Order: sequence, then structure tokens, then C-alpha cells
Amino acid sequence: MFAITSATPTPGKMEARKELRMHRTDEERIRAAAAATGLQEADFIRQAALLRAQEVEQRVSLSILPVEAFDAFKAAVEAPGKVVPGLARAANASKGLLKDAG
Repeated sequence: MFAITSATPTPGKMEARKELRMHRTDEERIRAAAAATGLQEADFIRQAALLRAQEVEQRVSLSILPVEAFDAFKAAVEAPGKVVPGLARAANASKGLLKDAG
């Protein structure tokens, strides 16, 4: 999919703390990778976590459809609407009962 290669940490004072447990082998691997990139371990772990968070955010905000499915969706959205009498009555009856969250 899309590769995210950099993460910009939030500026300002860092106040939140996280503690994690890991196997010694994983710790050694992270220590070596951090050293290879010239980062402290905490900065390396924070950047890796932020990159992963960005990937997840991007994935959940993106919809991918095959071309045929997108064309059918687009046609349905662009088609003229149809009045459904029972639904129209229910909508009119409920006016004022619901409020926008905004």
C-alpha cells in the first residue's frame, strides 16, 4: 500500500509515560537498530510507534474498491433519488427529535 517513512512527533513537553515488557532478544534488536540510526532507544521506539499509528490511521480512513464496484457506487450516488412514502412520513414526524452532535 502506501509506505510512510517519517513521523513528526508532537512538539512541546512530553508528559505521558509508557512502560513495556519485551524479550531480551527484541531489546537487543531495538538497541542495535537505534544505534544504527543514531537515535536513543526511547526516540527510536517512539518514532516506530508513531509510524505504525500513522499507517493505521491512514488505513482506517481510506476505502479501496475494485473499479467495477466503484463505478456501481458512483452511479448509485449520482442517480436521482426516489421518494419512499413511509420513510418520508417517518422523517417528517421525527423533525426536531434529533440534534446534530456538532
